Amino acid sequence: MLLRSVFVSVMIVCASLMAVGTTLAGCKKLPAQGIGHAASQQTATVAEPVLPAVETPNPWFSLDIYQRSLTRKEFERKLEYLYDPFDAMRSYVDINDARAVFWAGSKYKAVPVFTLEFAASPEDRAAPLRPFRTPAQIRAMAKPAGKPLYDLHIAIDPGHIGGKWAQVENRSTRYRGSAPVNEGDLNIITAHILQKQLTDLGATVFLVRETTDPVTPYRPADFIEEAREALLAHNPKLADRLKNKTTEQQIDALRPRIQDVADFLFYRGSEIPERGSKIRVNFKPDITITLYLNATPRSSYNALTPINRNIFFVHGSYTREEIADLDQRRQLVGKLLENGSAIEAEVADNISRSFKKQTGFPPVMYGDSRTTRLVVPGNMYVVARNLAANRNYPGPVVCVEPYFMNQVVTYRRLLAGDYDGTKTFDGTPYRSIFRDYANAVTEGLIRAYGPPEPPAPVGDVATGAPH
Repeated sequence: MLLRSVFVSVMIVCASLMAVGTTLAGCKKLPAQGIGHAASQQTATVAEPVLPAVETPNPWFSLDIYQRSLTRKEFERKLEYLYDPFDAMRSYVDINDARAVFWAGSKYKAVPVFTLEFAASPEDRAAPLRPFRTPAQIRAMAKPAGKPLYDLHIAIDPGHIGGKWAQVENRSTRYRGSAPVNEGDLNIITAHILQKQLTDLGATVFLVRETTDPVTPYRPADFIEEAREALLAHNPKLADRLKNKTTEQQIDALRPRIQDVADFLFYRGSEIPERGSKIRVNFKPDITITLYLNATPRSSYNALTPINRNIFFVHGSYTREEIADLDQRRQLVGKLLENGSAIEAEVADNISRSFKKQTGFPPVMYGDSRTTRLVVPGNMYVVARNLAANRNYPGPVVCVEPYFMNQVVTYRRLLAGDYDGTKTFDGTPYRSIFRDYANAVTEGLIRAYGPPEPPAPVGDVATGAPH
């Protein structure tokens, strides 16, 4: 098994394929949900519950650096509102004033996978060394003239892959017989423009990828066996029908569904964790910005839309199905203890306001939903969601997802590529959409990390006069 943990999301894919008997072509933003590793294990002849598999060495031990770094009250407040708003963790943890004990399963509680000790009071908190700095720390630094982002370490991840892999990852769309648009290719254009802008302003920038080659060394063919296991594990009747077949015969019987799942394991289950590993090994970002473009459900049918909206994601809001997975529970606790959520909210808030000023688009109305939670009072543009990139990348991560690619004018601007000056679409002059995108991110980062703006004159504030 190359990737034990990716069974979680794959099981949802399998459920969709089994239910509708179709492939994944045209899907947009498939949610990363799933079921626990032990769900398919047979226990009819076993008295004790089956213990979910735990890697050796136990990856939870890496969280030891956060012992006594927060109080019980602080832990529960973050858990209950931001990370576990649906109260799913209760079955897997035992909490008192001194510690939290985490179990591998909801019933098997003989040996904990990890014990987190709480600080007795805020004054007694330990201060673990974190590799990222807060916006306040960056703002307080002396900076050379014209370098408002001096020494800020930024990782930029152009979302998806693109190129010849765009069809494999279901991120290539053609509308009304025009040229196709590959989201992975478009995000790289924005990333290179953004890298130059931020570097010129004094930041140190790391591009997670610069081409349309995958970061992972694996390819879809490497996951055929995992795909076979996932499909059979999800459908016991199918597994029973094929039990006397050879592995090769089972694979032939499961096509093309098995290829869809193998593709998913490649571009979601392998590519994204590998990018997280690349950041972790090669760079210590203060903030990671992931670049995406959104689309409406009509995109799946190659249909255009007249509307445009923006949305920005920070980490959190795990569903019950996601928390049922041992690996995702560990990542949840790790992100909570890492303590980057306030930074994510502050940076996302500033970037969202820059996009609002530039585009005028309203937010995608997620709000408090079955998968998301609002995190910035009064700002509907920023929501918490358990996305694969935010979960796998180290430190604070903000997912930027503006525009609808299948909006009538946006689509034409994307097809036009990057250019100097303006071009006219439907009678209105527009700058390069890639430069507009990069400009808004840059302005938001300056708002968050640059020198504080001077206070407004007292008279203006008192009278409410415009300034």
